[in-house]
Amino acid sequence: MSTFLSIRLLSSPMALANFAVYGVLLGQGRAVLGLSLQFLLNGVNIAMSIWLGYGLKWGLAGVAWGTVIAESVAAAAGIVILIASFRGYPSPTIRSVLNRPAMGRMFTINRDIMIRSFMLLTAFAFFVRSGTQLGLVILAANAILFRFFLVVSYFFDGLTTAAEHICGRAVGANYPPAFHRGVRLTILWSMMLAIIMAVLIFYMGGHLIAVMTNAPDVRAEAMTYLPWAALTAISGFLAFQLDGVYIGVTWSRDMRNTMALALIPYLAVLFTLTLILGNHGLWLTFNIFLLARGLVMLAILPNRTRSLFAESN
Repeated sequence: MSTFLSIRLLSSPMALANFAVYGVLLGQGRAVLGLSLQFLLNGVNIAMSIWLGYGLKWGLAGVAWGTVIAESVAAAAGIVILIASFRGYPSPTIRSVLNRPAMGRMFTINRDIMIRSFMLLTAFAFFVRSGTQLGLVILAANAILFRFFLVVSYFFDGLTTAAEHICGRAVGANYPPAFHRGVRLTILWSMMLAIIMAVLIFYMGGHLIAVMTNAPDVRAEAMTYLPWAALTAISGFLAFQLDGVYIGVTWSRDMRNTMALALIPYLAVLFTLTLILGNHGLWLTFNIFLLARGLVMLAILPNRTRSLFAESN
């Protein structure tokens, strides 16, 4: 672990640069180019890790160096792309780059989103912790079923990114009709995707569970609670979609506060329902948490939207 981390830490500046480049490309609506850079990063990572780790027999250190090389190659390619994209535009001055109010706003947004992410991870951690108290078999079954929720979240990420770009561009242009249409369309498409994913997980989840584990008792427990995992697609789609809207408009404080409003009652009832209903109560509480967060964000959306465009006018 020490060997791996000491090498991987060398790529930290490149990793941060890749995040920044990817964010710029998504903000410009150039998602295909961003995806191409991700393919480059992961392709180089796989190739170099195999060559250095197995081919040159560097072992774990080779795998770590492979990742460092991949991060560096992707960062270099991304920076070249951005330089080419902004060619012809006047270079920003040091004073404009170090503008204190602008930097303060950036760090405030980053702080709020980071706090929101920590609270989400807290909800996940307590879900796992509560599952451990129900026995190892249920813990293993929940770990498999939670993968279905994570896969669903990856599918929603595409629509979340679309909502970020569409709504952010509409606010930048001060054009409310485009904003409202973007919100409605991304909600509609997210809902349709949620229904499709829920149906697929419900009817095909058993085959995937059989692939993911060969333990009969774990398979049986996972099948018992599979409907709850399928339901997370429907209970969680609104929160995922509105995350995109709120990020696109930089309502980071509202994201943080709505997460807190959903997390507090979640933690309050988690242990009670788990104690009464067992693992059914655990999954019920988790679905309520996802649904509550989406509904709270939806409830404050109209007032925030009116305030936003009233200020810009």
